[in-house]
Amino acid sequence: MSADARPTRLAGLSYLVMITTVGAWYGIGQTFLDRGPTQAVASIQAGRTLFETMIVVGAIGFVDFLVLGLLLYQLFSPVAVRAARLMLAFVAVSVPIFFAALARQMDVLSILDAVGRLPSLPAEHAQLQFAVAIESYRNLFLVTTIFSGLWLVPFGWVVVRSNAMPRTIGVLLLVGSVFYVLTFVGTVFNPEYGTTRIAQVIGFSSGIAAVLGELGACGWLLIKGGLRRDTSTRPLAAV
Repeated sequence: MSADARPTRLAGLSYLVMITTVGAWYGIGQTFLDRGPTQAVASIQAGRTLFETMIVVGAIGFVDFLVLGLLLYQLFSPVAVRAARLMLAFVAVSVPIFFAALARQMDVLSILDAVGRLPSLPAEHAQLQFAVAIESYRNLFLVTTIFSGLWLVPFGWVVVRSNAMPRTIGVLLLVGSVFYVLTFVGTVFNPEYGTTRIAQVIGFSSGIAAVLGELGACGWLLIKGGLRRDTSTRPLAAV
């Protein structure tokens, strides 16, 4: 592997780790928490080890997301320093919010342990605490969707303008950012937004674009192992 390829492939590897860990954390976590408090508690009790494992996996993914932001900043700052800074800022702001959502999942485990140690604790009180912890997790995760979309805007813009990677990837990243941002806005105004027709249309168009764009960016960095050479002939460092 050439010296030039190492930082690019390292960024690609970091991207792959982030996608798999955060994806597993969210997907498996939803199978536990995307239901009423009573069912969620029963599900966690039956599969507590898996739930705990996903919390650890999520923590690894969020740390890696910050590392990814730094690696991408190093790669793209010579091309477009302001956009690279903005991308890194969105990533850096989102990570603490992700960890706050992770802490709410840990709160659910703490409440379960408290109920086990204090059998005299009223069932209604424990149920309320479970419900609050789960809703707090959902709300915090919803806030993270803002930054999950916003960081793709400077990232996609740099790719499109610099031609550092295929411009199609940059366009997909830009289009995909809409899905995340509208998920937040739509849910704030309508808690049932996810079941609406407009959400389904946006999810099919923009959501698929986001997945393809991120997988494309990850694959290009990991497999190609370098940005396109013509970026050096027309830098956007002042942008």
